[in-house]
Order: sequence, then structure tokens, then C-alpha cells
Amino acid sequence: MKYNFYPGPSKIYPQVARYFQEGMDLGIFERNHRSDSFQELFSRTKLLLKSKLNIPLDYEIAMVSSATECWEIIAQSFVQKRSSHYFNGAFGEKWWKYSQKIHPKSIGANFSVNELPQIESLGQTPELIALTHNETSNGTAIPLGFQKDIRKRFPDSMIAFDATSSMAGYEFDWENGDIWYASVQKCFGLPAGMAIMVVSPNAITRAKEIGDEAHYNSFNLILENTRKDQTHHTPNISNIFLLGRLLENVENITAIHNNLKSRKKDFYTDLKKVEILKPLINSSEVQSDTVFCLQGSQESIRMVIQTALNEGIILGNGYGVMKDSTIRVANFPAIPNQDYKDLINFLLRFEIKN
Repeated sequence: MKYNFYPGPSKIYPQVARYFQEGMDLGIFERNHRSDSFQELFSRTKLLLKSKLNIPLDYEIAMVSSATECWEIIAQSFVQKRSSHYFNGAFGEKWWKYSQKIHPKSIGANFSVNELPQIESLGQTPELIALTHNETSNGTAIPLGFQKDIRKRFPDSMIAFDATSSMAGYEFDWENGDIWYASVQKCFGLPAGMAIMVVSPNAITRAKEIGDEAHYNSFNLILENTRKDQTHHTPNISNIFLLGRLLENVENITAIHNNLKSRKKDFYTDLKKVEILKPLINSSEVQSDTVFCLQGSQESIRMVIQTALNEGIILGNGYGVMKDSTIRVANFPAIPNQDYKDLINFLLRFEIKN
């Protein structure tokens, strides 16, 4: 396909093919993950993550298999009785329902896509507050101001952010959260099969207090290994190598996020010329910078997606209850700026013909 706007797995950086061949030539994918060469690779990749994403030096970075696995790690290792989940879409709700399997008393509260969570309902000191920073199903995001407010109000609570479709696209104020996690098949522009957890010193202390070491993916065991520049499991060495090579050559996250914000502004300005599709999210405060969600009639949505596919353009269909009434467009760093102009031109041509 010529264009890929699917919001995950999404477009891979084109240079990844060259990096993969480089890794093959070096034989790095065949190395023992307890070897010095792997430890050097892992250490260098973590340092590059901290440098390019502006992650505080005292935060730890762990590599696991998927963002979904992080739901289990968090529930097992950072929660004793219950977590408090606030969501406006399908992925945040799934996180809550999974957490209930481990802690049945975990709280779930829904809020509107054009609003913010009601922090007044959180009570005195929640054990762990779970928020979806960027909800892939509907194109919303938790704004920085709200992150700061909730951090200030609950300094003694753990705060966890699902950043699956925003990490490596957004510039975060990391200290507003204790646990951030994301898979690499979205803003990182890599093949699926690996996730990254970024964990604060306070969260590490909390995990040690709880003392969970009963599971294959208990965080304390993960931490013990990552501090030795190893993983608790046989790792996805190819993705770790590719991630490191990419990070060596991409811009700092400040420049990346500024570019995404700029082309988001241009895209929504140009979208006003299109009559059949409108933004689902009207509030600029909660509108995502990395996932655009557009609404229209079911027939229009069906025809746009199919016609686009015939022209070599992959668009994301809606998700969950909005499957047939919305289109999702990834605004991820690996996608060239010109592709969004080409997408608007396609939509204008589609309207003329239909």
C-alpha cells in the first residue's frame, strides 16, 4: 500500500528495513540475552530512550511483550486492594475490566469524550489511579493541565498512564505519572511485539513494599533484570536493536511533537473543506495530537474506507460501538507530512465523484 494511516500496527519507518539487515549482518539477533553484547545493546537503548524522550534519569525502563501485559504487571505488582480507573473509550474500559480479574473491587468510572474525568469522585487517597493518556478508540487525550492537577491533588497515590498511541509522539511531563507504558507498533514506528514501561522511583518503592514475586512477570523480577541490562524473559532482540538504531537518528521528542501538532492543525483546517466527514471530538482541550477520529454516516464511512483501499490508502475503521460510524487516522511520526495533504485531496475527489 502507498499510504498507511491505520492507528496500530501502523506505518513502519522505512529505514527499519536497512537496520534489520544491518542487525542480521552483525549477528545480533542470534546473541545470548545474558551476554555482554546484549547487555551493551540494552543499556545503550535505554540511555537513548531517556535522551530522545526526555525521560528523567532516575526513572527505570523495562521491556515487556505488549501494552496488554502491562495491565497484568500493574495489577499484580503495584496494587494491593483496588485500582481506580477513569476512561471514555474501549481501551481504558478493557484495562479496568482486566484489573478486576485480579482485584475484583477495582473501580471503573466513565466520562464523556468531550469532557475530563471528575477527580472529585476519586475519594481521599486512591491506591492507584489509572488513566488512558491517549484513547485510540476515539481520538481523545488527557491534557497536560489535568495531569498536573491530579498529580498535585494526589501526591501519595500511584498514577499510571496508558500511553500506547502517544509515547514517542507526545512530549510528556513524566513526573506527572509513576507508570507509563506503550507498545512500539504505533508512534515508535516499529513492528509489533514489544512494549516499554517507564517507572518512577516512587513506583519502584511501592512495588518493593508490596513484594510481589509470585508471577513470571512480577515487576520486582523485571526490575532486578533491567538493572543488570537484561530482561526477565527471552527478549525481542530484533526490536530492541531496531529501536536503538532509530533513536540514534530521529529528532528529539520536542521537535517530533511540535511537527505532529503543526500538521494536526493543518489537517483539521483542510478538513473543513470536506462535507461528509467531521471531527468526532469538538473540544480542542481533549483532542488527540496522534489519533484523528472522524465521524460520518455509516454509508459514507463504508464507501470512503473501501474506495481509499482501492487507491492504496489504508484508513482505520472505527472501534467498538463506533465501528461503523467513524474513521480513525493515525498521526504518527513515521508518516510523512505530505501524506496528510494527499489524504485531504483524496477525500475531496471522493466527494466530487460521489
